[in-house]
Amino acid sequence: VYADHAKYPDIADITADFVYARLQTGSDDNPDCYTPKGLDEWAARVKTWAQGKQPADLRRADPAADAPVKPRDVFVYFITEGKVRAPFGAMALMKRVDQGQPVP
Repeated sequence: VYADHAKYPDIADITADFVYARLQTGSDDNPDCYTPKGLDEWAARVKTWAQGKQPADLRRADPAADAPVKPRDVFVYFITEGKVRAPFGAMALMKRVDQGQPVP
């Protein structure tokens, strides 16, 4: 589990055949939970995980330990404040991921 949380440490080491990400720092004051820039960054990370790689901008407990590079299922959940805008955040992220833009 990767948790984008204000209080808990984020650890992005891949330890399974899938990635489960909980995006929890968005805001109900934002129509899509996260800013457009934030959603673009998450979309790039999702694509990287799906390709079986590790996003270079996320902290890992053991940076020297690389998981095998192989395609992975990626499950992303928006769990923010009152959860009012979470579905909109999920839809905005899906649009970005589905655009088919390659990850650098």
